[in-house]
Amino acid sequence: MANKIDLNRLRQLKLLLTWEGRISNARLRELFGLSSIRASQWIREFRDQSPDWLNMNSIKRSFDATPSFYANEDGAESDLAQYLSIVGLPHAMNSNGNPVVAAFPDISTPNPRIFSTLSIAARTHRMVEITYRSMSEPQPHKRMLSPHTIVHVGRRWHVRAYCSDKKQFRDYALGRIMDANLIEMPSEKFMDDDKAWMTEVRVRLVAHPDLTPEQEAVIRFEYFKNTSARVVVCRGALVSYFIQEIRAAIDTRKQCQPDYQLAVSNIKEVEPWLFPR
Repeated sequence: MANKIDLNRLRQLKLLLTWEGRISNARLRELFGLSSIRASQWIREFRDQSPDWLNMNSIKRSFDATPSFYANEDGAESDLAQYLSIVGLPHAMNSNGNPVVAAFPDISTPNPRIFSTLSIAARTHRMVEITYRSMSEPQPHKRMLSPHTIVHVGRRWHVRAYCSDKKQFRDYALGRIMDANLIEMPSEKFMDDDKAWMTEVRVRLVAHPDLTPEQEAVIRFEYFKNTSARVVVCRGALVSYFIQEIRAAIDTRKQCQPDYQLAVSNIKEVEPWLFPR
């Protein structure tokens, strides 16, 4: 009886081929701690499943991606995150020769105990008591939360949770949580109760209207695959974070190029989900 193919393993090899353009015995040994024989078995299984995706490169001792492979590729945004979860992403000052790096080290890594406590609370639908500080209330104070999701957005991590004190869903920056303790009480509200989280909002991005036609063509090529615009669907609670992160103008009269090269064109649709200005 033939051995069952490990689909997750095939997925990992496909990610490596997508983002590195080749797979090799040496690279698999480096990433997964395999023996040379085992790495060869992985590659053979992958070739057997999709023989038209690989060309042998005897000089580099690798198997290179074929044009046929890349012709079938899509969903690059989600694939890249999964690829990076396999290979890691060192920052530029600690790259050790890695050709793919982050420009800077992450300065917002959350406290592991606080992160795990919030994660357990979210998964088990339990309440948590935190000690928190904020810009509006800088003195440490207690909050009773019902968390449902931990979010990495921009340079920060935050937890999306229902606050029993404020009687609404809010975002709490993990870096401002001094302490977090599970409470033996079920969550007061759940993800499905969070309207802003459950609502999908279309954000239509265009080139800033004050760019020259030549500059607009550059933006279209870089972000829109040479089309006139791009529509990104966001959760309502995350719309403002997304717009801030990509530095898109909301008011093109005040937010001018070259500081802003992108703009949101469907302002009325997006307006209800923006942070107060």
